[in-house]
Amino acid sequence: MSGPKRGTWHIVYDPTPTRLADLGQFAARQDAWLERHGSFIGRYLGNEALARARAARDRVRECLAAGDPDSGFDAYGEAWGLFNQLHREATEAQRRRRLEEHARVQRAAAALADQCRETWESSENQVLVQRWVDVPERYRLAETLTSIGAGTARDVQEKARAWQNRFAQALRLAGRRAAENARAVKACVPALRSATRTVEGMNADVLPRAEHRRFEDARARLHQEADDALTREDLQVLQNVTAGMKALVAEYEPKIRAAQLEKATEVWRTALVNCGYGVALRTEPDGTMVIEASSFPMKAVNVRVRPDSEDVNLEVNGARDHTTCVRDVQSLQAELARHGVALKMTDWGSGNPGSVMRHQDARISVGGAK
Repeated sequence: MSGPKRGTWHIVYDPTPTRLADLGQFAARQDAWLERHGSFIGRYLGNEALARARAARDRVRECLAAGDPDSGFDAYGEAWGLFNQLHREATEAQRRRRLEEHARVQRAAAALADQCRETWESSENQVLVQRWVDVPERYRLAETLTSIGAGTARDVQEKARAWQNRFAQALRLAGRRAAENARAVKACVPALRSATRTVEGMNADVLPRAEHRRFEDARARLHQEADDALTREDLQVLQNVTAGMKALVAEYEPKIRAAQLEKATEVWRTALVNCGYGVALRTEPDGTMVIEASSFPMKAVNVRVRPDSEDVNLEVNGARDHTTCVRDVQSLQAELARHGVALKMTDWGSGNPGSVMRHQDARISVGGAK
């Protein structure tokens, strides 16, 4: 054991507790990081990615608990690598989602603007708008619509919703006006029908050809205008047509009455001549046509046809021969019927025609149906 010797020395020192303390502090940072960013990771990458991050952090805690700083610092570095990777991926996912959301919002805004245009251009809506919305409001709605797609998505959506609300209000007002007009049109229909029946009942066939053509053209035009007005519920045109039909009646009623009187007079004259009478005509100051007919030896017929009535007065053989006068009138009725005039006797005086006349027509009809 004698002789020179050599050796080394050092102070005995174990760094493990210090390293573990440092690792514990570093692990607390990862806890704070997960607390701050965990929901962000989960929101954009899902719960599986968040679970991976927590598992990486838990491995560091396990090493701390095992007193293994070497493995703990290795796990710590790996955890940070995973955290940073997941954060980058979540940030990219967030960017993509925001782009998609922006595109979706833009598409929704564009679709909303298109919907406004489609609503405006709808044929049913345009019928209401063009007829029942005031011109200034129509102009404002159309003008606003042209700029509705300009601006950010939010601007477009706000403008579109404001336009839709305004247009809906305009349509409600138009609907009320249309309903009021429909009620007014319905109230006018009876007057129109009455005027139409009066015109249709006019015996225009007795008019001269040119005058008859003019009457028929006017009647057909008024009928067409009435039908169009009813279809469109055009109150003003309907009132104008009703007035037009009344004016047509006022214009042609005296013409038709005069033409009927002229034709009736000619038919009476012809019928009396065919029955063997000599006939003389005269017109009284009030327009009444007086037809005086006589035949050999003592037969006579006096007929008075008034211009303003279908009533006719006959005097046959005076008051001398009632039996003969009945036969004469019946012969005259038959002859008149051959020429388009139906004669019904409402008062036979002292004569008695029996049952022969019970089914005679109740009108004098001249020149066609009334």
